[in-house]
Amino acid sequence: MSTEEPRRRKFVADAMLKNLVSWLRILGYDTIYWSGGDREVIGIAEAEDRIILTMDRGLAAAAARRGLKVLLFHENNIPGILARMANELGLSLSFDPRSTRCPVCNHPLRLEHRSGREEWMCPGCDKKYWRGSHWRNISRALEEARRKLTGSPR
Repeated sequence: MSTEEPRRRKFVADAMLKNLVSWLRILGYDTIYWSGGDREVIGIAEAEDRIILTMDRGLAAAAARRGLKVLLFHENNIPGILARMANELGLSLSFDPRSTRCPVCNHPLRLEHRSGREEWMCPGCDKKYWRGSHWRNISRALEEARRKLTGSPR
């Protein structure tokens, strides 16, 4: 499976995986965070063709009974979760500056070149992003996730 096609995949993550949402958005995946009830998460997944991401066994079982795609995680370890998603869904763990999304509001970001650096502007919430000192931590976590992959690196 191509690593470009899966960027079209959409997710809904429940409250137990709130920190995962920003990571997926940075990688360019349309991801909703939902802190409501299980029925609402299932309704969103059905209506919008989203994959449910959860640590809740009951939610995972209910979603599976409805024929929905769901990934149940047993620990909230970002590199491990990203590696599993890459292995099972073919997700790319490479940052694409042209397809990243706002970690706050999920809106696709607009890449601009200002002051000699790449900057991303969010038309949804007016936030601005760039590769600051935090980028080292992001890069390290993505590299750790890639090391956990089975098979070829993505």
